[in-house]
Amino acid sequence: MANLRIPRVRVFWGDVSLTSYVGGGGAPEVFSTEGERGAPIVYDVSVTVNAEAESPTGEFKWDPTGPGFAAYEFFVTSEEYMKKTITVEFFYPDGKKIVFIFVWAGQSINYGNNMEITVKLVSELAGLINANIRSTAQANDEDKGATFLDSMKRTQKQYGLEKFKDLLKFSGQAEKYASKATLISAYGSDSTFGANIANTAKQMGASTFGSNIGEASVIIFAPYSYKGSKDEVIDASSLQAGQSPDPTKRYGYILGPSIIDTLTRTAIWKPPQQDNTKTPSSQLVTQAPKKDKGRIQNPTSNPQEKSGTTAAQATTSPLGITVNKASSNIQALNNPEAPDRQNALNQEKAADLQMSTFLCPVLVGIKPYDIVFVPSFSGKFIEDWIVDSVSYTQSNGKITVAIGANRVIGTGTPMQKAPADKFKALAEGKKLIGANASLESWDEYAWMSSSPKAPVAET
Repeated sequence: MANLRIPRVRVFWGDVSLTSYVGGGGAPEVFSTEGERGAPIVYDVSVTVNAEAESPTGEFKWDPTGPGFAAYEFFVTSEEYMKKTITVEFFYPDGKKIVFIFVWAGQSINYGNNMEITVKLVSELAGLINANIRSTAQANDEDKGATFLDSMKRTQKQYGLEKFKDLLKFSGQAEKYASKATLISAYGSDSTFGANIANTAKQMGASTFGSNIGEASVIIFAPYSYKGSKDEVIDASSLQAGQSPDPTKRYGYILGPSIIDTLTRTAIWKPPQQDNTKTPSSQLVTQAPKKDKGRIQNPTSNPQEKSGTTAAQATTSPLGITVNKASSNIQALNNPEAPDRQNALNQEKAADLQMSTFLCPVLVGIKPYDIVFVPSFSGKFIEDWIVDSVSYTQSNGKITVAIGANRVIGTGTPMQKAPADKFKALAEGKKLIGANASLESWDEYAWMSSSPKAPVAET
């Protein structure tokens, strides 16, 4: 006899569970009969995180009945709960998990034959790093300079954010280079903290990730494909039950049968003159309709939009488009690898992968900057792709995950040989590719049948 294993989602507003709602904390009870206590008051939960351009966003539907609406009114009119975070966790009861931290951002309420309450969520980053516009100046000794790492930490202090000790984080390779490369001066005019950090990171050939996994943070990543970068790629199937991924590290996932629903790979050559000026400080105020990779939707219309207004394009800002045009000027002292690193970042966006599938246990925790490996089933080669967007969506009793990824143009050629060789050997050892490959082996990998188990920690 087999047990049914399905992915789960938990949502908490402060310490009140919305997916097993019994009231408490002053919140009214909704489900009056004993048999219905603990029923979910929210449904259709979704979260989207991107490597660049936008901050993490989420939403869910709220029980539109009279008692349910009364409970919702309690939360949004409570000063105490409006200051608390909303936690969204996707997990398997005996598997991995990923936890996102949000704050309430708005609502859409529909009356009539179709009663519906949609709650909008944004990361705490939206208020922490994109709220204040400032002009900043840093000047250092012309002979010694200051490292990019020290400069960015000084920028955090200039914006009054030094009390958030873990707001600024680095991947291993990014921190290594940021501790070595130096600059003489850094000036920013009418810039937000997010735009300032993204521009500084760009100058040393790095990208910026606005993460709300576990906590709100801005993470600097080095280009994966750069020859000098030797990022470790951790086997995602090695994580124990109850573990959540470290957002500063890269995890590797092997894609194949039992995992893929639909997967599309596209490569379009881009001319060398591709535009590299769309930084957060060069964007217009008007925002374009939101588009989630992996999901098709009609763009929203704005009848009040003035004719001739130009929509802003995606930027490298961890929080999307800055609210005003800005400029930054950085004079480097010792930054020799920056041009090659910047070229690597551009080349990594040449080919595109889109995938949507059921959230099987091995995929729980996948996030931007992770690596997905697509092997040839004969075992001759394996391709590595850099994840740039992930959407988790719970609907009708199931959870799906949509993944967008990029890489340099070239079929069957890995961007980094060492991680590719490691995961190719891993795939062969698990009998996913080669002469001994089987669908049963892919089932075992996808469902982590032989992975280490540990008690699942309660949220």
